[in-house]
Amino acid sequence: MTAYKIIETLGGIGELRKAGAHLAKVFYRLQVRQEISAGEVTVDKVEAVGILEITGEVSISQDEPMQSQVMNSMNSGELLTLHLSDGRRLEVYVAKGDSFTGAYRIIPGGSRAFISE
Repeated sequence: MTAYKIIETLGGIGELRKAGAHLAKVFYRLQVRQEISAGEVTVDKVEAVGILEITGEVSISQDEPMQSQVMNSMNSGELLTLHLSDGRRLEVYVAKGDSFTGAYRIIPGGSRAFISE
């Protein structure tokens, strides 16, 4: 069984861009975790051994105009860029998630890591 350590939990208002152009204002929730060794793990010491894994979801802001066009672009399978409120960016693919909440699952693409400004 693989064990993970949560490195960072992020949430806020950001922007999705497609080929550098604004696509949608979004609310995002992300979790950054890292695989840890299966050896002895103490309360204060955990040995990180794996690469970082980023998971999360985005929801289109209700005040975003032309929501149907935005939704079509989000389901296109194209690589998009999520701009976070702290200035970092993450290249992502978007997959339809929960039809009740309207949240889309994101799958990191490109370098699979945050890009700093």
